[in-house]
Amino acid sequence: MNIKPNTNELTQTSNNIGIDVVILDENDSKQYIKKVINIFKPFKTTGHLSIGNETLSIPLEGNEFSYSKHLESEPAYIFFDQESRDRNSVVVIKDVKLIGNLMENSYGMEYFVSNKKADFLIAVNWYVIEVAGSAIESLTKLNS
Repeated sequence: MNIKPNTNELTQTSNNIGIDVVILDENDSKQYIKKVINIFKPFKTTGHLSIGNETLSIPLEGNEFSYSKHLESEPAYIFFDQESRDRNSVVVIKDVKLIGNLMENSYGMEYFVSNKKADFLIAVNWYVIEVAGSAIESLTKLNS
């Protein structure tokens, strides 16, 4: 039995609060995660997730459940620590703006967010939200 705690939590929470999510199959998830990691080359894909170089850092406190409302509406691809049981799992939420609602009603977790084109990457860890790529412009005002 392949238990994926974060994936299961987001699936259950989405059902409870009425947000549609889709879980990509394992092969599609692996390919998508590999693509994003190859583009952005995050500093840490396990432990305290971090993108590293050329990122915008936003304080987690006060922004954890609201940052996503500042992004352009589009499907969001959420994935997790690459050494955890959720490592080959991608949760797709129909609108990136709903991530805050989903996470606010879930237990705490670190995660990455990107989009279908993989033109941005966001890492949310216990301390900070790091942003790389096209999402920087939308979120710059949160860092003031």
